[in-house]
Amino acid sequence: MTRFFGYMRLILLLLALLLSSSDLSADSLEKEIALGKKASAELEKMWERTTEPARTAHLDMILSRLTPFTTRPLPFEVRVVRENMINAFSLPGGIVYFTTGMLDFLRTDAEIAAIMAHELVHADRRHAVIQAARSTKISAAALALMIASRGAAAPMILTSMLQVAVTNSYSIELEKEADKEGFKILVSAGFPPAAMVTVLEAMLFDQMKRPNIDLGVFMTHPEVAERIDYILDMAEDMKIPMHRKRALNLLHPALSEEGNFIILKVDSIEVWRYPKGEEGGHALEKAAAAIESSLQMETPPYDIQVIDLEGVRSLRIGPLIAARDPLPEGVPSLEHLRESLIKALLSARSEHHSSSYHR
Repeated sequence: MTRFFGYMRLILLLLALLLSSSDLSADSLEKEIALGKKASAELEKMWERTTEPARTAHLDMILSRLTPFTTRPLPFEVRVVRENMINAFSLPGGIVYFTTGMLDFLRTDAEIAAIMAHELVHADRRHAVIQAARSTKISAAALALMIASRGAAAPMILTSMLQVAVTNSYSIELEKEADKEGFKILVSAGFPPAAMVTVLEAMLFDQMKRPNIDLGVFMTHPEVAERIDYILDMAEDMKIPMHRKRALNLLHPALSEEGNFIILKVDSIEVWRYPKGEEGGHALEKAAAAIESSLQMETPPYDIQVIDLEGVRSLRIGPLIAARDPLPEGVPSLEHLRESLIKALLSARSEHHSSSYHR
């Protein structure tokens, strides 16, 4: 592994020389892509690449929604390597890697898209090249000599390069850029933007639960809690609501029939039932619409209330009325519906820890 990272660093040093900020020609782009492919070939000697067709097609579908919002014509590609470590990274030239550990960790397409968007920004904005140029203290002349002699003329320089820190240790500035620009890509592509937050919150919970866990580049500076805060601040500035339920695919109502009843469930929890018939169907459809719109992971339980509205007892979820009295005989009360909805809300929250839902 040390040899691999040393080799990767050498490639990035070459890129830093070949692709200065003023050298953005088609020729430099070809060099970047070619060197990225060399790095990829070396990586896949260390880690087994998996090419299961259904998974590959699924990742390609997500990628195809994101790449129209990048800034450079790179041949972006997503690959998977068999590795338990929770990690994702990108190479110069646009190849993005997910470990199988990362894919197992992520829960929805939106979260996969959030990580992918972050990595696309690293590749699109040439972050690896920028970081290499900042980090190396090897002069262009010394590196040229080493390359020309294949290392024989400068073994100390080669040894030094093999000991440099791993290539994916970006600066705070570059990591923030990947987070923020990745968030914009996620929004533009139509994915639930809260996924950028939910995946970081899941990592924060895992970090607290297992302090020694290695979450790869996503556990580097800035601290995860800080990253969550500035993404939430950015969403607020952009006036983008951060509804975690869409990102997590939770708190969704569904109607089904059971014997002589129509059943309303939220996820797997039954919250209400009505006798079959036009009245019952209409009442449950209205309740389901209010739940879908207003019952969010961020909804405080006290915002689900039975209130008196112009003399009629009503169940309110946030700003919407979900149900009203009078109810037919045998239909569970509004208080029962309220308690069931709170149960469903707390159950959904138990699926996603470490979130400040009232932010």
